Amino acid sequence: MFRRFRRTGAAPTEEQLLLSQALIGYPQYAPPDWDMVFSDDDEGTERWAETSKKYAQFFHDSRAARLDALRSFLARFEIVAGLDDAGLMAVSSWLPRYADLLIGGFDQTVEDAYKGLKVPWTGALNGLNPIFDLGIYYAECLWHRRTKLKWIVLRARGSGAASHLISGLPGGRLFDPISWMRVHCSNVRASKSSVNKTSFIEPWELRAESFYKKVLSDAPPGRRSRTAGQLRSGDE
Repeated sequence: MFRRFRRTGAAPTEEQLLLSQALIGYPQYAPPDWDMVFSDDDEGTERWAETSKKYAQFFHDSRAARLDALRSFLARFEIVAGLDDAGLMAVSSWLPRYADLLIGGFDQTVEDAYKGLKVPWTGALNGLNPIFDLGIYYAECLWHRRTKLKWIVLRARGSGAASHLISGLPGGRLFDPISWMRVHCSNVRASKSSVNKTSFIEPWELRAESFYKKVLSDAPPGRRSRTAGQLRSGDE
């Protein structure tokens, strides 16, 4: 369990020990196998659309359980992951301390596992599960503050790389909160590795309020489309 944390002559830190214990038994995100062979004809296009639609349905059916798993995980750190400002700020404060420890490194292999969903998220990759769920939490925080948002979930032809996009944000842009969360965790790791201890400038990723402010900038106050914490069945 501690293998990814170990360095020569260094014992695991308190944060590493806490995180390792909290990750034990974390539910794996395990969508159906993507076994579609790429074909550019009409039949291949129809088969891809249907298979991609089935993945989207799996994702939507899993969201509530994924959020429950994340909340139980964060509760081990005395974090109440509500969707209101207090809950969002609590999660935002947790990320600079622990986000970089969720995975031992963010090389191309890890990125392919995260987006391609072909390698089981177990063992050294177990931390990808809460990273993914933090991305869902991000989306729920946006939905809590804005109206008329919509998921666009699909998988690419051939590679099966998954996209979990949200439409309806200010400016009309599409945004993938699940991909963003992986990049953010990677940036926290990079910032901790490169930060100059004598510098008076704290990297943005290491500030307690960074995620909190990011959510609020993405979703400035507007008419709310649902009550706090309630998943809508029609968000597909």
